[in-house]
Amino acid sequence: MGEQLATADGNPIDLDASDQAFAAAMAAPASGGPAEAEAPAPPRRPPADPEAPYGRTKDGQPKRGPGGRPPKPREIEPPKDTGGKPGGGQKPAGPGYTQQLAEFCEGLWMLGAAIPIPHDALRIRVRCQAAVIEQNTGGIAKGVGIMAEHNGTVRAGVEKITTGSAGWVLPAMFALAPFVVQTAAVWRAPVEGDMRDLAGQVEAKWAEVLDTMKAEFAGEDQEQEQPGAQAA
Repeated sequence: MGEQLATADGNPIDLDASDQAFAAAMAAPASGGPAEAEAPAPPRRPPADPEAPYGRTKDGQPKRGPGGRPPKPREIEPPKDTGGKPGGGQKPAGPGYTQQLAEFCEGLWMLGAAIPIPHDALRIRVRCQAAVIEQNTGGIAKGVGIMAEHNGTVRAGVEKITTGSAGWVLPAMFALAPFVVQTAAVWRAPVEGDMRDLAGQVEAKWAEVLDTMKAEFAGEDQEQEQPGAQAA
């Protein structure tokens, strides 16, 4: 017979009974008594207004759900272009310089086409350059105008030549155009016919002007002599 466990006073221990008692103790509730039932949930209170269980809005309409109306989303403005400078912004595009630049190009064309140039080779090059300006006036005005609207340095130069110190080109050319055209005709036309007649008219007119001036001088001399004669 094998060894058997015993208590301190020599009483033998029944292992089967001990296992059963241990198992019963583990299965029993923690309090040692019968298992306690969970407390039941409190009964739901009926809504004060059955037609509006979630309450009513300010105008008396029943709410569709708990809580108030969600806040209106706030519009967020896109960040402004500061142009790399704190607190500053890029200068807005200019009002448009296409028309002014087109007028300036027209003035350059008139200048290149009408200015008298004695040297034949230089005259031909200037006239050809004037033709290039005339043919590309639209593109020049549009391209330089776009550059002026987006670049401060170009804009300052465009404003200077269209409205500043160089803005006189176009009105000056309109005023001088008749003189330039007639001068070119004088030096190109042969010295015959109308040229001789015009020269004779100029000389005759000068003679009339000279006679008038002599008469005026003579009258002034007589006025100066008369007071002296009366005093004598």
